[in-house]
Amino acid sequence: MTRFSLSSAGRLWNAAALAATVWCLTIDGLAIDAAAQQTVPPEKVSGRQVCTICHVAEQAAWEKSSHNTKAWSLLSHPKAEGFAKALGVTDIKGNSACTQCHGTQQVKQGKLVIAEGNSCESCHGGSGGANGWLKQHFDFGTGRKLTRGITIAQLLEDRAKETPAHRAAREQACQAAGMNRSADAFDIAANCLQCHLVPNEKLIDAGHPMSSRFEFVEWAQGEVRHNFLFDPTKNADVPTGWSDRQPGGTADSRKRLMYVAGQLADLFVNLQIRANVTSVKRRSLGDEANDRILDIHEALTEANIADLAELLTALGKLDKKTLGTITDGDPQKYGGAAQAVEAVARKFVAANQDGSKLPDSIKIPSKEKGVAYQP
Repeated sequence: MTRFSLSSAGRLWNAAALAATVWCLTIDGLAIDAAAQQTVPPEKVSGRQVCTICHVAEQAAWEKSSHNTKAWSLLSHPKAEGFAKALGVTDIKGNSACTQCHGTQQVKQGKLVIAEGNSCESCHGGSGGANGWLKQHFDFGTGRKLTRGITIAQLLEDRAKETPAHRAAREQACQAAGMNRSADAFDIAANCLQCHLVPNEKLIDAGHPMSSRFEFVEWAQGEVRHNFLFDPTKNADVPTGWSDRQPGGTADSRKRLMYVAGQLADLFVNLQIRANVTSVKRRSLGDEANDRILDIHEALTEANIADLAELLTALGKLDKKTLGTITDGDPQKYGGAAQAVEAVARKFVAANQDGSKLPDSIKIPSKEKGVAYQP
């Protein structure tokens, strides 16, 4: 059995102690801000134009997706005004909670501007600012600097010369600077859910829909798929930046890992939501979170994954009756449970990067959300 260490308020916990301590973990800032879904600070957004310098095919795929074409248009939906009113928003397409998910907020020359629709950094994290990952992402160890006149041919030439050791160090540095890479399945899935679950009670009470059946593999394999890193003529089934580093993995094993990571991210975000809701009445945000927590727990238990057994046993004390009652201790109890899930999920993904050891009992979703773009 893999041993997991959970750090909370300076204490370390291992898997054997998890069942007894999951309710005692402190929150350490994990609570969701109910008024803000966008997890990328606007001052760290560089803009999709920078990404397009190299990722031409990826951008072409994204341009066709509803995240780009439909997200912004929904702000003109007949019901949008009512949703905005419920939040006290007067400028739907300006500096509002609405544009945090339906657009991309960015600070340019000290002023907030709103790009229509989602962008690269909505999913992969803000790349700019003093400590952003952009410059490190372009640094292939050849000594060439990222300047305005650089060409894609030069960048591709430099990437081809990069040593394995430099690439590993570069990727680690980018991750530390806040980049959600394809290998970071848990982080990407959790980021998606910050908008798709609409963690705002007022919005849900006003009738705003949520992606109540969001499943990471289905969405990642559909119209948002943009896996062109090593072959711009083919949209691969799984990220090629992952597959070329995982010779023991297959497309199916990667999808199994993505499925488990997505379920854990879903559980993590819903426990965060449950920690902060004020109501669990029928069809409320709290009620939806409760249903998803129980459903995900059941699905992961049925998958019979040894490395998750301790966590799932600890969370087994969550039942419909317990979840259906609001108490003063909910922020600590469910916030602590979310923290435990996050810690286990990160170690699980790191230990199973190629997915080859995951059991066949993990059923890969067969549906896709929309049609994947092919050049």
